[in-house]
Amino acid sequence: MVRRSIKFLFSLRYKFIFIAAVALLAVCANVVRFRPYWHFEGIYVFKGENSWLEIKDDTVLGDEDRLLLALPVKPVLNFLQGGVSHAAFGNQLKHEWFNFDGSGYVESRFVDGTRFLACFSRFLDSGARNTRGVFVGGKLSYDQDTADASTLNDTGVSFYDGTKWHHLWCNVNESIAPWSNPSALIPPSSWHFLGSSVAKNSPEEIVITSSHQVNIDGVPFRIDRVASFKAGTRYFTLAIRVSNIGGAPGGYYYVYGDEPWVSNYGTSEGNVGWVRDRLVAYEEALDPREHRWAGYFDYGNEAAGEKHIYSGIANFIEWKGNVTPDLVYFSNQIGTYAPPGSRVPLNHPDSRVLFLQWGPRLLDPGQSNTIILSIGMADRDPATGFPVKPDTSIDLAHLETFLPKISPLP
Repeated sequence: MVRRSIKFLFSLRYKFIFIAAVALLAVCANVVRFRPYWHFEGIYVFKGENSWLEIKDDTVLGDEDRLLLALPVKPVLNFLQGGVSHAAFGNQLKHEWFNFDGSGYVESRFVDGTRFLACFSRFLDSGARNTRGVFVGGKLSYDQDTADASTLNDTGVSFYDGTKWHHLWCNVNESIAPWSNPSALIPPSSWHFLGSSVAKNSPEEIVITSSHQVNIDGVPFRIDRVASFKAGTRYFTLAIRVSNIGGAPGGYYYVYGDEPWVSNYGTSEGNVGWVRDRLVAYEEALDPREHRWAGYFDYGNEAAGEKHIYSGIANFIEWKGNVTPDLVYFSNQIGTYAPPGSRVPLNHPDSRVLFLQWGPRLLDPGQSNTIILSIGMADRDPATGFPVKPDTSIDLAHLETFLPKISPLP
């Protein structure tokens, strides 16, 4: 009899616990939304809309202002595994990549303790949407941040000098548009994501890829992207192949640009343009066949009334191959630049931009254009302190072997 009573009490207890758990989940369901990235970097609680809470397993650039609680996983794993001196093994390449959503980063580590970091699709765009694929932008997961959170200097493409991080490139402003209406920009977050991969992972080279599809004026286009990193370098080479996979001719414009905020995230102050043989102090369009690269130099623009008291860090973007941009310009505003002779100084406090544009380009069914860019950090002339573009030699045929074969849609 006693045994039966105890059994009964235990059954009541379990029923009570079950009912309480169901009730708690019901309450949570009314105040909490689970929106996992499936990256399993930790547990992060964010302030949501209408008094909701959001729980995610990772953080990206654009999330940081809403973060309420962070329980990262990697500090615990690093503690259990013990520290590793990467410099002891020479120049190294490190990466983390999620094939299923096309996001991650690649980092070059050097024997002198410096680092070159490139994040891809780890940001929310201007429409608060996630981009998927090989698109520059974003930040490392919360627990991997090594810069002051208030600067965000280790976002996008950045350089660690052994003491602090310097910003080089921000979230890329990249889009495609129909040649019938170049203002109807289609951002990467609206492209159909077909997949991504780490196509090569060796001590000397890491290659990541992604593929996408977008309809332009009713014609399907496929866009394949390949980024190659070489150990010991502070740049990467990006191939962007645009293919008409439809049954009719189609035309497009393509733009790639940035307000890079060289050295310090959030500000363009001190940034002056530079090309092969001079500084660019005013809004200007370049001849892209005469100049094969351009960048910003954190030096101070005399035309903007700035003194030469800045970091001396510089970035660059170089266009290679036969698919040359039709327009390259420096400006204080995306989409426009001053006419020749106007002498409008590059002086905007946070919007000194550099943009490349291809188009209008017409492709027949089955035709492709392949844009080749090298993007990164400039070297510095030890005598003058002025930027020097590094040697970016690459076997373009080798790079193109990572581009998949395409065929028209049925």
